[in-house]
Amino acid sequence: MRLFWWQQLPLFILIQLLESSSTSHKIYAEALLACKSTLVNPRQSGNWIGRLPCIRQPPCLSFYEPTDPGVVSLRIAASVDGDSSVPTFTPVQETDNQKPRKQRVAAIVGGIGAALLVIVILVLVYICLMRFKRFTRRTSDGESSVPSPSVELGRGGASPYGGAVSPNGALRQLTILELKHATCDFSQSNIIGEGAFGLVFKGLLQDGSMVAIKRHLHTPIRNFLQKVRNNARIHHRHLVKLVGYYEDNHQQLLVFDYIPNGSVGNHLYDSEGLPIGQLNMRQRLLIALGAARGLEHLHSLVPPLFHMHFRTSNVLLDQTFTAKVSDYGLHKLLIEDHHAGSSSAIDCFLDPELSSSKNFSASSDVYSFGVFLLELISGQDSHGRNQLNSDQNLVLQAKRGSSLDDYIDKTLGDQAGDAAREMMDLALQCIDISRRRPSTRRIVEVLERIQEGEIGHLDSEFGEDIGAVTLGSELFR
Repeated sequence: MRLFWWQQLPLFILIQLLESSSTSHKIYAEALLACKSTLVNPRQSGNWIGRLPCIRQPPCLSFYEPTDPGVVSLRIAASVDGDSSVPTFTPVQETDNQKPRKQRVAAIVGGIGAALLVIVILVLVYICLMRFKRFTRRTSDGESSVPSPSVELGRGGASPYGGAVSPNGALRQLTILELKHATCDFSQSNIIGEGAFGLVFKGLLQDGSMVAIKRHLHTPIRNFLQKVRNNARIHHRHLVKLVGYYEDNHQQLLVFDYIPNGSVGNHLYDSEGLPIGQLNMRQRLLIALGAARGLEHLHSLVPPLFHMHFRTSNVLLDQTFTAKVSDYGLHKLLIEDHHAGSSSAIDCFLDPELSSSKNFSASSDVYSFGVFLLELISGQDSHGRNQLNSDQNLVLQAKRGSSLDDYIDKTLGDQAGDAAREMMDLALQCIDISRRRPSTRRIVEVLERIQEGEIGHLDSEFGEDIGAVTLGSELFR
């Protein structure tokens, strides 16, 4: 289709504006001077038309193919029916312009694909390195990453507590590498206590179980493994479970279940031995009953096992505040091998009638339990503020006192009731002379009876409250 040249002129200008950013585009224009005459109104150029009849033919634009690819050329040529005096516009057509664009698109797509391939390769290499590093770490851990072997309790000699074997019947023989890993190489930040056996560390084993590790250094205990196996056979709900051990030439370690809430003393009194009132009366009664049941189980074994070091610090509380007795048989282990230390401080839990460890009996444990009951009800440390002054300890004051109410924890308030007085009376029976002391079986029975009375008292209180609500609801009928 042919257009007048003034109609194609705006299109030409538009093309040049769109392609103005390309420096390789060139415009070639050739025009004849006669084109000026075409800008004049045809009415004003009648004599021109007479002389140049070719002007009557409307000028047109024709396009020529450029010699240089990518260059848009526009040639203005004069041609009117063979006469070159009248110009016509001939834009040079673009050829092969799509080819460079396809090449650029292909190059971009290829670059993106190569980049993605490189990224995928890097990710695969990273995954392989991480797996190799994890495998190397497991290998370097060695024995600590391998579950500790279990020792059958039935081997290595007969145990006196054959009837109290645990259902699994196994004791873990831990490695020193595993114990170091569990305690961060026995870091001081993991120390949670100290006893006659040595420092106590909090640890986390490879299987995720939290444990308390007691460490005895330097002088080894003779027949350690056999004695540990005997204690590992003893299991009860109110006894701390022994789960493993380790020994070498200069140290011996015992691993117990970790009890999160610590000893009862931490919830009864502060550093000066004064009440802090964290336990209510019901909790104290349940703690006393649980500790009594654990101690009674030890005495019921054949032969009986005496704790020999029962005290408030050895009664621990789990997450539900269930009492668990710890260190049973441990003091005997030390005494028999002459590793028990001596102290100049007065031990209020020690039976005054006990002349030596050889005549230790169940009655001596009962005396210690009586002192524990005094602390539990009074909320005070039995040694008082001055451990070197025997006149200030709680045991002597309770024996000399005339009123039981004077030694009941004031933080209990009205909730103490008869239960606190009955428990205080039981404590005084336990610290009496040996022939008047009750047995642990009797202690459990008395505490169970107190508990039943306390439950009945609570039920009666709730019954009165419900009755009051019922009467009040009648007002709205």
